[in-house]
Amino acid sequence: MRARLLLPLTLIASISLATGCATETTTSEPAWQSYLEFEQGLEKEGLYLDFEPYFTASAYADIAEADADDLPYVKGVLAYPWYFDEIFSHSEKPMPKGMCLTINGRTDRGDIGSLSIELLERSGLKMNDANLLFVDSMDELPSKAHCPEESRF
Repeated sequence: MRARLLLPLTLIASISLATGCATETTTSEPAWQSYLEFEQGLEKEGLYLDFEPYFTASAYADIAEADADDLPYVKGVLAYPWYFDEIFSHSEKPMPKGMCLTINGRTDRGDIGSLSIELLERSGLKMNDANLLFVDSMDELPSKAHCPEESRF
């Protein structure tokens, strides 16, 4: 009788453990997903991409107000997924009206840096503010997400 009872309990425990592990490993990262969507758009269309869907109105103002000669330069500066050639890590944290995303990486010139991005909820997450901080070594990179105002000195 005891062996019969143990088998169902072991089976239930195994299913619960497997379900718990699966739930923990499939966490949602909405800020990182927003970053990847912008990156994919840039890969497909380059600077011809319409940046407006990825930026809040105030962040998009620099693009909207740029004249035709300056537009490629302004878009190049704001194409933040192109900042790093190699990404070491990323982390995000919720804030009252959106998310903050921090990306640690290395530029094509070998500079090590950390990009903090504020994304506000505006029918999807839209970039509102960003700060790029260069450091001397990888040991100085943040281990958790920071909002841009937290990374400014």
